[in-house]
Amino acid sequence: MLIRAFLLWSFICSSFAIGFQSSLSESQCARFYNEYQLISKKMNDSSGEALKSLGNRYGRLQDRLEAFCQHTEYTATPQQSEDTPESQKNSKAIVLYSDESKQADWESFYTPPSYCLTESLSSVNKLRCKNELERFKEIFDQQWDQNNQKVAELDNTNLEEANSQIQDETNNEQSEEANFVSNESINQKRPSTLSTTNENTDLAVKTKTTGLDTLFVYIEDYLLALIILLIILVVIKLALPSLKRLFTKHFSYVAVNKYLMKHLSVNEYSLYSRISLPISGGMADIDELILSPFGIFIIICQPQTGRVYADTTSEVWTEQVGKKRNNFPSPSRQLPIKIAGVKQLLGIDDNVQGIIVFDQEVDFRTNMPKDVLQTGQLLAKIQHFEEKVFTSEQISHFVLLLSEYKPSNPFKELMGNIGSKKKDSEWGG
Repeated sequence: MLIRAFLLWSFICSSFAIGFQSSLSESQCARFYNEYQLISKKMNDSSGEALKSLGNRYGRLQDRLEAFCQHTEYTATPQQSEDTPESQKNSKAIVLYSDESKQADWESFYTPPSYCLTESLSSVNKLRCKNELERFKEIFDQQWDQNNQKVAELDNTNLEEANSQIQDETNNEQSEEANFVSNESINQKRPSTLSTTNENTDLAVKTKTTGLDTLFVYIEDYLLALIILLIILVVIKLALPSLKRLFTKHFSYVAVNKYLMKHLSVNEYSLYSRISLPISGGMADIDELILSPFGIFIIICQPQTGRVYADTTSEVWTEQVGKKRNNFPSPSRQLPIKIAGVKQLLGIDDNVQGIIVFDQEVDFRTNMPKDVLQTGQLLAKIQHFEEKVFTSEQISHFVLLLSEYKPSNPFKELMGNIGSKKKDSEWGG
């Protein structure tokens, strides 16, 4: 069921991505851009809650313009103005060249987009920023090489004379003039701003984002939570059978007790859970004892959950869970002893019924012996007895006799068993 749900979720996300539009119309972008500029001006004169509200709207408009209008003239490109955050003004330059002159030209040529200036980038934005940086670097290198070739084609004679003047003349005036010529030659090597703008436009067309890129930008924050939730559901699904077997093994009577309390009338039936009563040879724990005018019911709750092989002639029965087999004492041998102890305690000879209850999921591989039921058959078995055999005075007397015996504590018994096993293992070591 979980796998089907995951496949359905994947199909919905894929269908949504196919139909997702990565850009808006020109008119929508223009409307968002006008509102974006208007709010930017209003924020300078606002404060308090008004400024907070305008800031929220400003951020949403900026996200929309950057995500859906990046290939139009209305993109929300951050400028070095008063509204620009200080973190963007002082953003660290990307150092790619050891040549200081070339590095300076690169810094004036390329400015990272706003989504690449945040401290923590998503995996999608990291990939986009890396691809954009590589493309701009390739364009810059091409223009740099072209400008160097143009400089090489200049009159070699003039360049040699300029260089000889720089080297030979010590005159301050001539040195300044030589420096001026040198600076002019350097400026010729720098890529023009117009060329950069044209290349930016061409690059924007080439690096058009797809619907999936834009979709993952918005769902990436929730993707990890969905994966963790899916893993938790799978673990619960796999661990649930083991947890149920563990609960049934130690507290099988709890589910039976809740089931009987829900369906039996409190005016006619009195339930005693895990009560210890005297029998021949000591004390015995009875999982459920029911007093009623229709008879007394002694219920033994079995903790087995797998396949059960029952043999009334044997002292042990067999449980199989997977490939593992375990033997357990035959409850058919224990039930008559507990019935005899209850009859002796209450001073009666008849109308005491014994029932052995297994979990509903137990698979009997042999014929079910007499007085052996599964949980779903228990209520019908008890309500089958409709004739009153005890008076109210007798019931009150039985209640008085049973009040001297307190129910046992299953949690205390469980911890005692764990402690004894641990102690035995220490002695064995």
